[in-house]
Amino acid sequence: MSKKEDSSIALCLAQLIQRMRSTRVSVQDRRIVRQHMLDAIASAFVGIRNKVFQDLTQLCPKVTEGRGWPASRPNRVTALDAGMLWAFAINASVFEDGSREGACHPAAAVLPTVMALSEKKSWETIDQAVMAGYDVMVRLARSGNPEFTRRGFHPTAITASYGAAATASLLLGFDLSTSQNALCLAALCSAGLMASFMRGETQPLQVAWSVRSGIAAAMMAGAGHLGYDRIIEEGFYPAYLGAQPTLPVGQSLEFEYAIQGCYLKPYPGCRHVHPSIDAFSEILKRNNIQASQIKKIRVRTYKVAVETEIHSLNKRGDAYFNIPYALAVRLILGRNDWDAFDEKHFKNEQILKLMRKVKVNVDPQIESQYPNLRGAIVEVEMEKGKTCYGEIHHPLGEPENPLPFSMTQEKFRQAAKSFLAKESMDRIETILDVSGLKDSPEILLKTLSENKIED
Repeated sequence: MSKKEDSSIALCLAQLIQRMRSTRVSVQDRRIVRQHMLDAIASAFVGIRNKVFQDLTQLCPKVTEGRGWPASRPNRVTALDAGMLWAFAINASVFEDGSREGACHPAAAVLPTVMALSEKKSWETIDQAVMAGYDVMVRLARSGNPEFTRRGFHPTAITASYGAAATASLLLGFDLSTSQNALCLAALCSAGLMASFMRGETQPLQVAWSVRSGIAAAMMAGAGHLGYDRIIEEGFYPAYLGAQPTLPVGQSLEFEYAIQGCYLKPYPGCRHVHPSIDAFSEILKRNNIQASQIKKIRVRTYKVAVETEIHSLNKRGDAYFNIPYALAVRLILGRNDWDAFDEKHFKNEQILKLMRKVKVNVDPQIESQYPNLRGAIVEVEMEKGKTCYGEIHHPLGEPENPLPFSMTQEKFRQAAKSFLAKESMDRIETILDVSGLKDSPEILLKTLSENKIED
């Protein structure tokens, strides 16, 4: 290779994958990996309720020997289609994990690839593959954050093919050159638009198709096909960023590994909404407030949170991106769970009245700290003149304010209980056991496709 080729971004990322293969994953990091895996599984059981998902499954040819998706038995599809279906289900939930550094959702690309390619793999290999996939995807997304979003591109969708290809490269045992080619071919599959959120129910298709193509890119590399070494520098960044990134992909992350810095969601919806929910919740914990007592609610947060706001409520997906709605249901319904974002609440006059009292603006100080801090300040002005304040720097689920394992388990059980028998849920939860699972990854993950056995 020439010196120019030696410095390629694809090679840098391929070397990262190779280093991960020889890394002995610590017990603490295994716990983090497994919690994110169970969280993604929980999210998938939420996402399969989407009508678009059901129609997407009908497009996939069924095979005798293949992979399933949540509660799919007896249906099986190819590994490529399984990856696509899992990716759609996870991303459609708007409940999956995310990276504040990259403003992307790695689980929507990495976990589906594991589901597609876990056959005859050890837990050690899967842990390493998950960590490699997160690192590659987050590093690429971070290099364009927040400009990817501001230029109209969806960071998750445009980097998902790389995350899938990186995960697949480790699972399939690729050497350095083959891993590099997998990433270069993944560049041909990169696409995603922020405008797609205006029809949120179909938005996850761009993530699902990117993941399917990323797995296919790895398979093509495994068959000996080559990609252009410098396609990321000369193609990906000029197209999506309009320039080379100011932050090199090789620069150290906030934490040693990307997955250590990723958050988990305690409730669904866009993560940019969550700081405001938590700040408002702090006020409600300290004060006995009724909706009728409120004159105004002022929210101050960072620019991206304001820019990604969807103001009209037509579909569930709109509510996920609407701060006034999220705060209103927190007070009126007393919760921000999956049901709280259901369309049946959109005509609730109490909710609508409170929403009209909420104003959201950019706070210069909070904006200056983004993306390292995703903060919000909420001020509730009462009719009698009193003003209550709530401020959040790290919403629940951030590494500095971690989500307890018990909440992830409850999230899984609430999401899966309509689809799986209790025995199956008990078995799947053993994924959190890092001391030595009795079941192989293949057997445990196959349990996910079982249908509920009714008494």
